[in-house]
Amino acid sequence: MPVRPHRTVDRVIGILEAVALSPRGLTLAELAATLDAAKSSVQELTNGLLARGYLIEDDRRFHLGPGPFILAARANKLAALSLDHQFLAELSKVLRCTVLVGVRVGDALVYADHAGQESPNLTFVARTHARRPLFTTAAGKALLASVPDEEMYRLLELAGAEQAGEARQFLAELPEIRSRRLAFNRGVTFKDAFAVATPLLASDGSPIAAISAAVDPAEADRLDDLGEELRKAVAVLGPRYGLNRA
Repeated sequence: MPVRPHRTVDRVIGILEAVALSPRGLTLAELAATLDAAKSSVQELTNGLLARGYLIEDDRRFHLGPGPFILAARANKLAALSLDHQFLAELSKVLRCTVLVGVRVGDALVYADHAGQESPNLTFVARTHARRPLFTTAAGKALLASVPDEEMYRLLELAGAEQAGEARQFLAELPEIRSRRLAFNRGVTFKDAFAVATPLLASDGSPIAAISAAVDPAEADRLDDLGEELRKAVAVLGPRYGLNRA
């Protein structure tokens, strides 16, 4: 059966992500407005999430409960491999640019951490852990190109009509991405950011994340050379953090 979004699941995820992005927490009315849903429907979902420990309520405001963190501690491959901030800091120093680590979350790319020079757009996306379509970012392309074809095409089929052109562009770039193990974003997502990414592989060779190196437009002509530097740096530094050399 084809994998498709489900409205109830989407709403549950929407609640968790909205609450996670709000330091003060959100009221039921604010959640309903965010989800464009009836308060009664949202309340049923929040009650269930409260009962299972995925939300907590304080002064009528919802916050993340311990549930999501327990799941991450049990199953997150990045945590298990101790891919900590020091890895990014070392890469940033070697490459002399901003670096970001992105992970696949369903059909989206989420930046989990970054190091290096501040970039208003990129660092904002990294700090908020905002979802980006896989086929629009350098890191997302690197991850999408690393999955089996059946899974890759399933993910591409989830793209809306407004994203069809970007999906086709990804397919046009796919042979080069796979042959070079490098994916590029030349000022498409953000006009002031140019990035190149390569997948990060676990010891068994499976992709667990992607690392991006980003520069501003003044250094755009450096991007191809930067990609090769990135691959070499990951090959040298990666094994210290449990990553495959490939």
